[in-house]
Order: sequence, then C-alpha cells, then structure tokens
Amino acid sequence: MVSNFQYPITFLPCKNLEENRHFYETILKLPVALEQGPCILYKIGTENHFSYWGFCSHYDEYIQNQKKVCLTLVVENIKEVDDWHTELIKKGVKCIKEPAHTPQFKLYNGFYEDPMEYTIEIQAFYEDGKPKGV
Repeated sequence: MVSNFQYPITFLPCKNLEENRHFYETILKLPVALEQGPCILYKIGTENHFSYWGFCSHYDEYIQNQKKVCLTLVVENIKEVDDWHTELIKKGVKCIKEPAHTPQFKLYNGFYEDPMEYTIEIQAFYEDGKPKGV
C-alpha cells in the first residue's frame, strides 16, 4: 500500500484549554483550524508545508509526561529565532535554553516552555541542513 497521508496532526493532553489558547493564539500567533469542544487544533506552516497540533482536555488518561514532547517551529533564518526569543521573553515565557548554534544538526535554536510544560523549540536550519523538499 502506498502512503497517501495528506497531513499530520499531533494531539497532546492539555489541562487548561483557555491558558493554552492564550499562549498559542496570542503569543505564538497560530491560527485556530478547528474547535471541537474539548480539543483545539492549530495550523502550522504554509500551504505547501503544514501540519496541525491538537490540544485536548480529555487526553490526560491516555497520554502522560509532557516533558518528553518537543514541539518545534521552524523559521526562515537565525534573526527570526532571535526575534522570537526577544518576543517570548518580553511576554514572560520561560526560556529553557537560550538560542545558540547546534552545528551537529546544522541549525540554530532556542527552547521554551508552554503553560502545560511542553517544550517549544524555535529553530532555523542552516542552508545545507534543510530537509529534502523544503
């Protein structure tokens, strides 16, 4: 069978949808793609490269230990990583690791924590480190 997957959705448990909504809509400025009562889906990316993150208030019984999850947002360049760092710090977002070069993976990145303690990574690939097709 050929994999004809159209797009990925990553679902994560969320204790407080309104607190999460503020973080993802106001601070990260992600658009809501779908609201389903106890779940909110956000669209990430552009028309050719996109996916969804879904936060659900009823998933705690199924999924635990959010410290093992890293949600990565890829930006165009190093300046954007630094700009996001400044913006997130200004808005009181906890920084786990200041932006820095990671030559092993050919990227520049910083790590933050959302209200549910998920790790948020903002990164830019070096030109020679981008995934194929990007």
